[in-house]
Amino acid sequence: MKKSYKGFYPLLYVIAGCCVLLTALAWFVHPLLCAAMGVVSAGVVAVTWWMIAGLRRRAFQVIDVVASDITFERGAAIQSFPLPTAVTAADGEILWHNGLFAAIFGKGEGDCFSDGLSRLISGFNLAKAKQPTGCPVRIGDRFFSAFAAVSLREGRETSVVYLCETTKLKRDSIEYLQSRPCIFSILVDNYDDILQSYKESEKARVTGEVERSLEEFVGRQNGILIKMNNRRFFAVVEYRYMHKIIEERFPILDDVRKITVDGKVPITVSIGVGMQPDNLTGNLETSRHALDMALGRGGDQVAVKTVNGYDFYGGVSKGVEKRTKVRARIIASALLELCKIHRQVIIMGHRFSDMDSVGSSAGLCRGLRLLGIDAFVAVDRQTTLSAPLIEQIGAAGFESLFVDAAAARDLVDDETLVVVMDTHAKPMVEVPELLERCKSVVVIDHHRKRVDYIENAVIFYHEPYSSSASEMVAELLQYLGDGEKEVEAVFAEALLAGLVLDTKNFAVKTGVKTFEAAGYLRSLGADTVEVKRLFSSTMEDFQNRTAIVTGAHVYKSCAIAKSPDDIPDIRVVSAQAADELLEISDVRASFVLFSQGSQVNISARSLGQLNVQLILESLGGGGHHTMAGAQLRETSLDTAVKMLEKSIDLYYEQNHIQ
Repeated sequence: MKKSYKGFYPLLYVIAGCCVLLTALAWFVHPLLCAAMGVVSAGVVAVTWWMIAGLRRRAFQVIDVVASDITFERGAAIQSFPLPTAVTAADGEILWHNGLFAAIFGKGEGDCFSDGLSRLISGFNLAKAKQPTGCPVRIGDRFFSAFAAVSLREGRETSVVYLCETTKLKRDSIEYLQSRPCIFSILVDNYDDILQSYKESEKARVTGEVERSLEEFVGRQNGILIKMNNRRFFAVVEYRYMHKIIEERFPILDDVRKITVDGKVPITVSIGVGMQPDNLTGNLETSRHALDMALGRGGDQVAVKTVNGYDFYGGVSKGVEKRTKVRARIIASALLELCKIHRQVIIMGHRFSDMDSVGSSAGLCRGLRLLGIDAFVAVDRQTTLSAPLIEQIGAAGFESLFVDAAAARDLVDDETLVVVMDTHAKPMVEVPELLERCKSVVVIDHHRKRVDYIENAVIFYHEPYSSSASEMVAELLQYLGDGEKEVEAVFAEALLAGLVLDTKNFAVKTGVKTFEAAGYLRSLGADTVEVKRLFSSTMEDFQNRTAIVTGAHVYKSCAIAKSPDDIPDIRVVSAQAADELLEISDVRASFVLFSQGSQVNISARSLGQLNVQLILESLGGGGHHTMAGAQLRETSLDTAVKMLEKSIDLYYEQNHIQ
C-alpha cells in the first residue's frame, strides 16, 4: 500500500513543475500576470497535495478497519475462501476482494477497488443479501445468490459479501418449467351432426383429414397425440412451445376449418388447454374445464386456462345447430322433478330485460303454474325494456305472475328454486341477492359462455346454438307434464316475440329447431300481428332512431353511431338503431354508443359476418355472435369511439380479415 501511495508523488512533481514554468513565462509578459500565476500555481499544488494526503489517510483508514476485523489467521482463511468474496463499506465501496471475485468480472486481483458493489453487480440489494435466502443476481450469463454478513465496530459498518453460483440450478429450473406437459383436450364440434347422413367412406375421409391435420400440428411441437374416438383427442405438448402456438393464435383452427363435407360445410374443432398445475391429473382436469368453456361459447375456438381466468382464440365461425331434442326432454324432466321438491320457484332474467328475457320467463312460469307449481317472475319494471309485453300479459289476467325485486327478496328462502333465464353471468342477473339466499339454482341460456358464469347451478341448460331463450323454453314446454295443459295464446305470443327479437325477424341465427319452435307457438294461438304490435314505437322514438342512424360513420365495414344524451328510452332506441344500421349496404356490423352519467354503453349487432362478441370482449363486454353489449366506466363518448375502433382493428388483425 505504501509503495502504491508513493506512486502519486511523480504526478505532484509534474504538476508543480508545470506551474513553475508557466509562472516564469508569465514574467516576460507582465509582472502582475506573473504574480497572479504564482498565486494560482501555489493553490493548484496545495490542492493536489491535500487530495493525495486525503487519499493516504483514507487508505490507511481502510487498512485499519480491515486489519482490526481480520486477524492473520482470518485473513489467510478468507483469502483462500473457495467463494468469490468482497469486503465493502457502508456505502457499498469495495474495500477488499479476493481473486475469485475479480475473475467473475474478468479483472485482475485488486482491480475492483474503484467500483461500488451496486454499480458492479446490477440488482444487488444488501437488505436481501442479509436474509437466509440471499439476493439473486445475474452477472453476464451466470447466476449467483449473494449473501452478506455485517460487522459494526467503533461506529463503522463493514460487510463481507460472498457469491454462491447457481447457474446450473437456475438452468435446471428453467428447463423444468419449459418441459412441463401442457394437456390439449380436443373435440370435433360437428362430426356427428354433419356426417350422420353420409356414407362411411365420407366419414373415413373426413376423419382421416382431421387426424392428419392434428398430427401435423402436434408433431411440429414435438408433442404426442392420443385418439380416444373419431371426435375426441388428447395431446401433450411441452410448455416451451406454447409461446409460439399462442403467438400464432392456434393455426390448427384454420387448418381444420379448411376440411369440408361435400365442399360446403366446414369441420371445426374446440380445444381446451391446461398449462398451469404441476401435475398431470390437475392439468387434464383443467383442460377439460377449458374445453367446456370453448364449447359453451359456440365452439371452433381454443380456451386456455391462465392464472387470471381464460384466454380465448378463434371463435370466428357460426355455431352448428344441434338438431336432436333428447337433451331438451331430459332437462324438462329434471327441471320438473326439481320444482316439485321445492316450495316455490322464482324466475328472473337479466338486467334491463328485453322481450326474450321476459317472454321466456313468463312462458316457463305459466307452464309450471299449470302443473300446480307456485312460480313467479322477478322483474324490475323501472328498467325493463319490455314494458308493453308485461302490460299485455297483465291485461290478459296474469298480473300475479310478476313481482318486483323487493317482493322477490322477501319471498326467497332455503326452499325456493331460482331459475336464471337468458343469462348465465352473475353480475347480469336482475336480482343478484336471490342467488345468495337460495340453495338451488337452474340456468337456462343461449349466450356464449363467459368466465363469470354461475358455477353452482344444479341444472345448467346452456345451448349457444339456439337462437334465443324463448326457443329453448318452447322446447321445454313440449315435454313438461303430460301435454294436456298448454299455455295460453298470450304466453305463446310472448315467446314468439323473444324469437323475433333475437333472430331479427328470423334473419339471423335461425335453424330447423327455431322454425319448429315458431310453428309450435303458432299452434298454441300466437298471433303474428299482435307480436308485430309489441315492437311498434312512437313517432318521437322513430325520429330519434333516424337521427342516430343519420349521424353514423363507417369504419372498416362497421357502422358506428353516437346517440345524444337527451333521448328517452335510450336503450330501446339504440338497439333499434343498431338493427337498422345493418340494412346499409357493405355494413357487416353496427355499434351504437350512448352515455349514462360517466358510463358509456355500447349496443352491437351483426348479421354473422363479424363476431361482435369478440370485438366487445376486449372492452370488457360480451353477448352473442350477432348481438353483444359493453359498458365503459369513467369514459367519454369520443374516447369510447376510439377504444372501439382499436378493438375492431385488433379483431381484424387477429382473424386476418381484410
